[in-house]
Amino acid sequence: MDVTNLTDEELDQILTEVYAEQARRSSLTTIPDRINELNIGYLAAQGTVPGQDWRQPTGPFDAYPVDWEVLHNGKTWVSTIPFNVWEPGISSWREVVPEGAPPPDWVQPDSTNPYMIGDKVTFEGQIWESLIDNNVWSPTGYPQGWAVVPA
Repeated sequence: MDVTNLTDEELDQILTEVYAEQARRSSLTTIPDRINELNIGYLAAQGTVPGQDWRQPTGPFDAYPVDWEVLHNGKTWVSTIPFNVWEPGISSWREVVPEGAPPPDWVQPDSTNPYMIGDKVTFEGQIWESLIDNNVWSPTGYPQGWAVVPA
């Protein structure tokens, strides 16, 4: 772009537009992290910490962030999405099993909690490992996406 023939006013306008675009792009990369920090800060201020019993959020400000652990119905669950308002075991949570325990039973995931490469499940008495990301199929429904883990 040749700017040598532009007036000072035109150059000032271009600079204003460039700075505005740079600020917009910066916001797109920094705001999600800031929102997550505010969400965690709000939970901390109200006394909510990871590992407590699940309680029904009332909105996005007190919803559970991604990777937040809760206890529900005798199991530990981890949130798979930010601003999670769903009940564990229904949607957007993954059961956490103790070290050395068999993997959790396979459950039909939705778009918010698909199985990823390396995730292990128990299905029809066998342990299976997902071979693909975003796996929403059962081991028998799409066998190419799963491998039996040898005992």
